[in-house]
Amino acid sequence: MACRRWPLPEVVLDGLTRRFGETTALAGIDLVILDGAFAVLLGPSGCGKSTTLRLIAGLDTATSGRIRIDGTDVTDRPPAKRGLSMVFQNYALFPHLSVAENILFGLKVRRVPAADRRRRLERAADILGLGALLGRKPSQLSGGQQQRVALARAIVAESRLCLMDEPLS
Repeated sequence: MACRRWPLPEVVLDGLTRRFGETTALAGIDLVILDGAFAVLLGPSGCGKSTTLRLIAGLDTATSGRIRIDGTDVTDRPPAKRGLSMVFQNYALFPHLSVAENILFGLKVRRVPAADRRRRLERAADILGLGALLGRKPSQLSGGQQQRVALARAIVAESRLCLMDEPLS
């Protein structure tokens, strides 16, 4: 029986570079985030924190370098094939959908069975104290409540990796 003494790398960035025309947003970033770790990217505005997250998520394309998640190169995979969730800086809530519909949106797109969606919704609403707000629209919520809806959407995805772009700003 093999004994795992140290966690294995979950996210590895290898020489990750992103250029926008003549502007280099990221220059050869090397980073290892171990399995189970909570990692934070700190730096001033415009230093590439959000760009790094967008590259890991597959929402933007690296100019050069590689991205590996759980040992698999995902550099060229579309976002839906990376097995992660993301909480955006602006929460990205749909104004015409209820809180419950916003939370469940990704699960419906992925055709998760209704009973499983309901179970996940109830669990996330309980964790974040959203039960009484499930029928409301985002415009009827405070900023903190909207933030919790965005977090609930990440929780129900049950992804091994969750990226958060200033979710508590």
